Amino acid sequence: MPFPADEPYDIHTILDGMRDEYWQGLEQAETGSQELLECLIFVLGGERYAFETRFASGVIRVPRLVRVPAVQDLILGIFNLHGELTAAMDIRPMLGLAQPEITKSGRILVVKSGSFSTGILAEAALGIQELSGDDFQPAVDGIEGARRFVKGEFREEAGPIILMDLEALLASPEILVGVP
Repeated sequence: MPFPADEPYDIHTILDGMRDEYWQGLEQAETGSQELLECLIFVLGGERYAFETRFASGVIRVPRLVRVPAVQDLILGIFNLHGELTAAMDIRPMLGLAQPEITKSGRILVVKSGSFSTGILAEAALGIQELSGDDFQPAVDGIEGARRFVKGEFREEAGPIILMDLEALLASPEILVGVP
């Protein structure tokens, strides 16, 4: 950094300026590195829910479902997904949610676990969004019933988004009946 020969300079002023720039750069890096979680946002029971996109295999319009006799009530039927028979589930009763009628905006969220894929019926799929960890409130540990499938919620200006524990949901006995 060249200095004019006719102007005196103060080394302390220069060092103070450099120190301030350094700390300001660190503060900006910290605020810019907030944890973001990429999630699929959808509607169940009139509320906004989400799960991590690593579980998502696709989102499709609700196809014609073929009823299967003698299966759990949450299985609405099966459908052909790229040559594979896939079950469509309505998990709203498991979560204790209202069950408004599925309209044209209804979607099947195709999710995958380690051993199988299935479809979850949603009233709407709102898209993929990165949610900030700063806005996350974890669920209370030890909750039984429907809340055992909830990790917590994100506090957003447009209202809360409930983060589902899809690993727990896909491993629950209600879903795994008959799966090897």
